[in-house]
Amino acid sequence: MHILYLHQYFTTPRGRTGTRSYEFARRWVAAGHRVTLLTSTAHLTPGDLGPQRRGLVSRLEIEGIEVIVLNVPYRQAMGFAQRVWAFVGFMVLASWTVLRLPAVDLIYATSTPLTVGIPAMVGQLLRRWPYVFEVRDVWPAIPIQMGVIRNRLAIRLLTALERAIYRRAEAVVALSPGMEAAVRQAAPPGKRVVTIPNCCDTDRFRPDVDGSAVRHQRHWVDRFVCVHIGAMGPANGLDAIIEAANHFRGDPDWLFVLVGEGSERNRLQARCRGLGLTNVQFPGGIPKCDLPAVLAAADLALVTFAPVPILEHNSANKLFDALSAGKPVVLNYGGWQRDVLETAGAGLGCRMGDNAEFRARLSELKSDPARRADMGRRARKLALERFSRDTLAARALEVLVEADGPDRAN
Repeated sequence: MHILYLHQYFTTPRGRTGTRSYEFARRWVAAGHRVTLLTSTAHLTPGDLGPQRRGLVSRLEIEGIEVIVLNVPYRQAMGFAQRVWAFVGFMVLASWTVLRLPAVDLIYATSTPLTVGIPAMVGQLLRRWPYVFEVRDVWPAIPIQMGVIRNRLAIRLLTALERAIYRRAEAVVALSPGMEAAVRQAAPPGKRVVTIPNCCDTDRFRPDVDGSAVRHQRHWVDRFVCVHIGAMGPANGLDAIIEAANHFRGDPDWLFVLVGEGSERNRLQARCRGLGLTNVQFPGGIPKCDLPAVLAAADLALVTFAPVPILEHNSANKLFDALSAGKPVVLNYGGWQRDVLETAGAGLGCRMGDNAEFRARLSELKSDPARRADMGRRARKLALERFSRDTLAARALEVLVEADGPDRAN
């Protein structure tokens, strides 16, 4: 089977964001399928792109994956208008590229943004290629609930686009049970919707990785290090961590490390300066390939989101990396991930938006090293038994094979 994989933000372990598409695609290639991945320059590194001249469209091969790269930049620090132009630019160029490609058997389109569904529909309508749509974030519900999109006409248009994408897809893959429920509300009755959460890279992130060099280099020795790894945008709710750092400022043991980039980073740093905090570090973005040692050097992994109810349905990469590394995790929200962590004894969650409870959870684990060690072992067990990347990539491939079969959904 020849799969056309559409992902605007594809990256490899050289990059600084989630590698789900890379990991799935290379496993599908190893299983004997051909994968052409259509992406942008947004999260590919110079090491990925190589020395060739970068025009509007370039081609390369990464571990057997045929990659078509559209020169559409994107950065976390972009403003709303710049992001919209990046979405539209990729949508137009990807649709044009789909019309010019040799035949494929099926399209796998992964959001966000929602507009990645348009080139998939172009392929279906004009090339007669079926597609499966993957929902990583529920759009447009998230930007609507966060107040980013308020224009009524824009809301109606985006909601109509969401419904059209689901209706025309052979199947929809959601990354959490809550996302699946949201998709079912918008999709026509009987549409196949499958939950395949984010996965654990148990080969790269392991409990036996030595983090001692990182602790010495970054002056973390004798500190209780709580690390948050990932984007720094409004949705990530990182003020909860700054407030925790301010609360614990009188205890020199505490250290909060926020790894990543994003539109909120400068504001958060300014807030720390204004509060006079010396127990918060911002090391910037770190390539995925270097993150195992950073997690190994930490005592606790944090995952936070803004107090917007729909964000409890997220499937954050940072959570799964921490599980793989055998680190206990504390969330500042509830939902399915809290249920998974607390049922397995691998971490703790909170009522969304309850900063006092979040601080209490942190303090509770800091004072109990034996419990943290047990949680770490349980986290690794959970990663291996429930969120194996091999298993979940194979499950996604089964969805594609069925969608390419003779009995396609309407």
